[in-house]
Amino acid sequence: LGVYLSEAEKYGVLPMFFLELSSGLRRGELLALQWDDLNLETGELRINKQAGTNGPDVVICEPKTKAAVRTLILPPSVLKVMREYRARVDSRWMFPSPKKEDSPMRPSSIHQRLHRILDHAGCDRVRFHDLRHTFATNALSYGMDIKTLSTILGHVSCATTLNTYSHVTDEMRQRAAVKID
Repeated sequence: LGVYLSEAEKYGVLPMFFLELSSGLRRGELLALQWDDLNLETGELRINKQAGTNGPDVVICEPKTKAAVRTLILPPSVLKVMREYRARVDSRWMFPSPKKEDSPMRPSSIHQRLHRILDHAGCDRVRFHDLRHTFATNALSYGMDIKTLSTILGHVSCATTLNTYSHVTDEMRQRAAVKID
C-alpha cells in the first residue's frame, strides 16, 4: 500500500486515492465532490451527488438511493492532505478535469490513472471499485461495526454490507470464538 501511495504522490493524485482508501466512496461520488462539500475545519464531507457520463460530457446527478446521501468525518491525516491539496487547486471541483475547464474529471480517466500507478508500483491491476472494497475490508478488520460501515458506504441496509463482506465477518467470528474459548 505504501508503494502504491508513493506512486500516486509522484503522479500528483495522492489526495484523490488517499481520500478513496480512507472513505470507500463510489467512483462517481468521489468525482462529483466540490470544495463546498468539505468543511476543512471539522472534516465533515457531504456526499450528495454523483458524476457519470453522457457521451463526451460529464454529468452530475443525484445518487441512486437516499442512503447514498450522507456526511462522513474524515480522519485527521486525510484532512491534512486535503488542506494542503486545496491550496494548489483553483477549481470548485475537488478533482477537476485537466482538459475541460470547470468540469470534474471523467470517470474513465480515474481508471486509467489507477492502472498507471499500479503498473509503476509493481502491483496487480485492480478495478477502481476494489479500492472501496479495500476500505471496507480494512474497516471491518480493525473492528468497525457493520452498522457504522454500512452508513459510511451509503448502503441501503446492513444486509447489503454483510452480504458483500461476509468473508471478513466470517474471520471475525472465528477470532471471537478463539477469544471466547
